[in-house]
Formats: sequence, structure tokens, C-alpha cells
Amino acid sequence: MEIIDRGLIFDADSAAPPRRCCCFTHLRRLGDGRILSIFRLGSGKDTADGNCVVARSDDDGATWENVSEGFGRVLDGRDGEIREADVWEIDGAALGATMTWVDRSAGDCIFDMDTEAILPTRVASARSTDGGRTWSRPRAIDTGEMNNMVLTGSGLSVPGRGYVSLTENFQQQEDGSEAVHTSNALFTTDGVSFGPPATVTRHPQDRVFYWDQRQALCPRTGRAVGFFWTWDRGAKKDLPIHAAWGDAETLRWQNVFSTGVTGQIAAPIPLTDGRLLMFYVRREAPGGMRLIASGDDGRTWDEAGGITIYEAQTDLSIWSFGHPAAVILDDGTLLLSHYGGPEADRLAVHWARLRV
Repeated sequence: MEIIDRGLIFDADSAAPPRRCCCFTHLRRLGDGRILSIFRLGSGKDTADGNCVVARSDDDGATWENVSEGFGRVLDGRDGEIREADVWEIDGAALGATMTWVDRSAGDCIFDMDTEAILPTRVASARSTDGGRTWSRPRAIDTGEMNNMVLTGSGLSVPGRGYVSLTENFQQQEDGSEAVHTSNALFTTDGVSFGPPATVTRHPQDRVFYWDQRQALCPRTGRAVGFFWTWDRGAKKDLPIHAAWGDAETLRWQNVFSTGVTGQIAAPIPLTDGRLLMFYVRREAPGGMRLIASGDDGRTWDEAGGITIYEAQTDLSIWSFGHPAAVILDDGTLLLSHYGGPEADRLAVHWARLRV
């Protein structure tokens, strides 16, 4: 593995304060070769002024232009924060977007680790017919009885079928018992009508959370593979990153298994040669963004042969880097992105191009 170039999609140092804090990075490669980067921008990671920028590259990630500074923030008559967004192609003339909308009138604490309560959230959709420059007003997606659903990683474009949006939710129980956590998938053909949430993961005893799923389609088999930041609810500590293989057409996934890799959010990158790469957050020293490879569908990993894409610039408790994303270019090289920076409220969006 070799880094052949790197740069910034959004330069926080040159941005005018206070809005120079980026996170929740996504990448999407369109059918014509253009690449979109979607990321949250605000004055802080958890501030109410957040919205999601859409940037575009016409040269495989070498240069970037912001084409949209944000989505509409009003949903069902109430103003809120657009916390995360993903964009995909609906057809040759339109783009679809799914997003997390947060009702910030309910408080400032997004997620309370002690009570496991989160602010009221909805997932919503929008549509663009001018390459992502302007967007229709967000429309709430019907998720049935599931409440507090949020977007996670970039979804799956299933050739000839449609798009699978990746979500998770903390289902608050009416009897006051512990919330139930599931990771989910929402299927759509047109970006307007979505099917009911399909369960990707749920622990049988609800003792383990499978957070922040990232998925990709294997170019050899068409199977979906997902990685999950895995949390032991009782011990209140991370477990190794877990993985699951599945079918994006039937929306069925096999049981999760441990990869044995110590880390948090991770993006899978299945290659045509049979290798499965993992671009992941390492929160333990030496902290940073790492890329490693597996030759057996994720059961074992060559961590010693991996490469560091980004080294943490702050104390690891500050959470100043993360949210891996990746696309494969026509020449077989990888384009990776993530956020990172020297201060909690000064975080850029980085890119790196690699030969693997």
C-alpha cells in the first residue's frame, strides 16, 4: 500500500470562523466519474448550526468545489439541524439525498451515555435536478414505529434496483425499560418512497450495540459487507470491530462476527482481487486513521502490513478525527476521506489517494 497524493476537500484553517468544524464525511462516485463529498459543517461538532455541504471533484479528487452550502432545515414546520447526509444517483438526471434531522429545541446533548437518551431525530429525503446545487425541501421518511432513527454511513447503490440507505435507531420503550438499538436498511427506487426498515443487526439480548455501520458491495460477488463500531453496553467499553456479509437486494444479513481489530468506525473496501480492506478509526495510541487488508473475507487481518493515513494531532479524548469514507477509481487506486484537525472546533476534510 502506498499513498501517492493527499490534500484537503475543505480547509478549516482558511475558513472564516465560526463555521470551520467538519465531520460526518461521505464520498460518492457518480456514473460520469465525478465524485461528491458530503460533510457536516458548523461552529462545533455538536452545535445547533450544523448543515451538510456538498463538494464536487471533476478530476478524481485532486481539486474540489463546493456546489451546495446546505439543505433546508425545516421539517414538518419545525426548524432543526441537518446533522448528516448522503447523496446518490437516482437516474441520469437527478440526485437523491437522505439525511438526519435533529430537533434542537429539545436540548444541547445529542446523546447521553448514562441514560442512552438522544434528541428527537428523523430521517428525511430530498432531490436535486441540477447536480446537487439546489435541493427540494426535506421530506420525512416514514419509518413506522421506529423512533429516533439516524443516518450512518454512505448507502449502497444496487445496479438496476435502487438505493439502500443505512441507518440505526435507539427505540425508546413506553414502559421505561432500556432502549433497544438496531442498525437498519431502507430501500428506495426513486428517492421518494422508501420501504419499511429492514434489520441489519440487533444483539439477541440487547447487550451489545453495533454502531455506525458502513457497507460496500463486493465487485466479484455482489454481496454486501458491513463493518460496525461495537460497544459492550454493560461493561461500557468498545469491543473489536465486527463485520457482517449480506444481500442488498433481499435486505438480509448474516450474523455479525468479530474481526479482532481494535478500533471504532470502519469502512469496508472489497477489491476485485479478493482482498477486503478496512479503513478505520484507531482511538488508542498511536491514534489515527488506518488502512489494513484481509485475505479471508474479514476473519483475519494483516495489521502489521497496514498503513497509517492520518496521525492524531490532539489528545485522543478530544475526538478530533474520524468518519472514514472511500471510493475506487477507474485505474484501481483508492480515494479516501475523513475529517481531522488540531482543535475540536477546527476540523478539515482530508483526502488521500492510494495505490493498493
